[in-house]
Amino acid sequence: MRTNILSLLLFIALPGLLLADEAKVLSMSGEVEVRPTREGIWIPAKEGMEIAEGGALRTGVKGGAVLLLPNKSKVWFRKSTTLEIEQRQTLASRLMLVFGKIKVRVPHLLRKEKFEVRNPTAICAVRGTEFTMGSTEDGKMDLQVLFGEVKLKFAVPPQKGGAEFNIPQGQGLSSAESGKAAVPVLLTAKTERDAMENWNPGLKPDERLAELRQKETDRAQIKDFARATNNAEDSVKSFLNVVKESDLEAGRTMGDVHGNVVRVDQRMVRPDGRTIQFMNLVKRPTYNNYSQAANGFAYNGGAVANRLDLAQMSMGFNRDLPARIEEWPSFFNSNDINPTYASFILANRTNAAADGIFFVAEGYRYDAARDELVDNLSVYAPGRTWAATDANDKHTMMTGVLKDIGAAGTGQTAQDMFNAVSRLKIKDPTIAGGADTSAGDLQYLNPVTGNFENMDNVGAGSNVDWGMRLTRTSNSGKGYSYDLDGGGAPLLQFQADPYALGNNTSNGVMWYARENYVIGNGGEIKSADSITSSSQDPFTLLKGLGVQTIVYVKQSQNDSAAALSSNAAAYGDILAADHLGGGRNIDIVFIPDLMVAAVQRMLPAITNLGD
Repeated sequence: MRTNILSLLLFIALPGLLLADEAKVLSMSGEVEVRPTREGIWIPAKEGMEIAEGGALRTGVKGGAVLLLPNKSKVWFRKSTTLEIEQRQTLASRLMLVFGKIKVRVPHLLRKEKFEVRNPTAICAVRGTEFTMGSTEDGKMDLQVLFGEVKLKFAVPPQKGGAEFNIPQGQGLSSAESGKAAVPVLLTAKTERDAMENWNPGLKPDERLAELRQKETDRAQIKDFARATNNAEDSVKSFLNVVKESDLEAGRTMGDVHGNVVRVDQRMVRPDGRTIQFMNLVKRPTYNNYSQAANGFAYNGGAVANRLDLAQMSMGFNRDLPARIEEWPSFFNSNDINPTYASFILANRTNAAADGIFFVAEGYRYDAARDELVDNLSVYAPGRTWAATDANDKHTMMTGVLKDIGAAGTGQTAQDMFNAVSRLKIKDPTIAGGADTSAGDLQYLNPVTGNFENMDNVGAGSNVDWGMRLTRTSNSGKGYSYDLDGGGAPLLQFQADPYALGNNTSNGVMWYARENYVIGNGGEIKSADSITSSSQDPFTLLKGLGVQTIVYVKQSQNDSAAALSSNAAAYGDILAADHLGGGRNIDIVFIPDLMVAAVQRMLPAITNLGD
């Protein structure tokens, strides 16, 4: 173990002393030759052949090849192309395009790692980039950036125009004609198609275009998704109660862990002077059915179209908020500012008419005696309080399916009940009557009549319950958790907590289960190392990350705290459990973009407050 730790420390502290692997011929077709070393001679290439620093590869008039570098970068060669590996070290790579045409795909590099491609005219520095470069024997060049950004510097400054350019994706640059300055220009449709087609050697023309057609199809699907998003705007508005325009907005289109295209929209609004609402809307044109993850939970909802999920946080205060968000830091620093309530709701509304709103919510009310927000039994008994030592001072949650009981305008729609839950305009009448034990039935404040009415309606299909988390002992009331250790392990966590219906296990037990993943914009699961090794500034780094939370609520098979004696026993009970909410889940993708925007808005005030 001591030897392994020492090796790890040496790896981190002395990366420049490590030997770099060699470049390798990944695939080829036609006439391809390799010069294995700087002083070597040209020999016919073979797949898998290694090329050391100083070596080179060239293709004939009908040749093509792909070169794989140790840092996973790839270089595609067109016909009549010669490229030398000028430098190949652990943290520095430099390629020289003598003449011909190449495409280069460079993954995100390690901190301080450099990757350069040059020709007789210019040097291109890249990281996390895909581009094509062409060069002629008389020194003319052209560059097309497909993804990322290329920093180009002319080897000999031109007589006119700039000598250095940062060229973003979708633009290119060619060496200027005599007397003209070189400037980046937008890629033409033809140039972009030629650059983005499949460059793998040995393919027929139709095969080269197949990948490009798929990309165009993906792009069309995203456009269709945008149209579907616009068409769903009325549904989005009916999901929420937005009275004022947003103080802050953010959004991103990305992928999730199941391969779905996801549009995330975030808004922070103030429905009234004393309330803040944060909304995270997740829209998917299609939602794939998926298999149960190893050590995760089963989903039985099947594939659906035009899916809509929501995470919403609402918080009320005892005083009006300042109109300017920049004034909030000093406002919240005041000792006489207290929250009156807070609620956190996750919900799914894919087909409003048939399925209603499936939701899970957690509520908090302000306890003046304890001077804090509490999530205990007082959430369902407004005006009553419980001491921290009381058996009812445990975390609670509520869940169910909301459907229209009456017509619009009666205050009895799913939307009316949803808004009441978000503002904690709810109560359990049996607790309000003085009893401390309840079966978990709820009433909501009808905004039209001003009366509390039952949320459950068997005929209409609404069914709402609340629960209290079971007490955990050394051999009972256990929940389930699973995660992986190590910086290179995927950042995921599976967790489930048992709740008594109401606050009495004799009514039954339900599971509040979640799968959490830290993902990138493509839906790939991140590791801690992939985040901590990034050289990006924090704001840029956060723009490429998200958290996907998938929520399931299930009815326990055992309905007994004693049966939940271990992690394994809890997981077995969950696997045997039946879904609540008709087999559905709630699948939210959170992005930190709105938080970043808020911090950037308030940063000067926060800095002044610290001073």
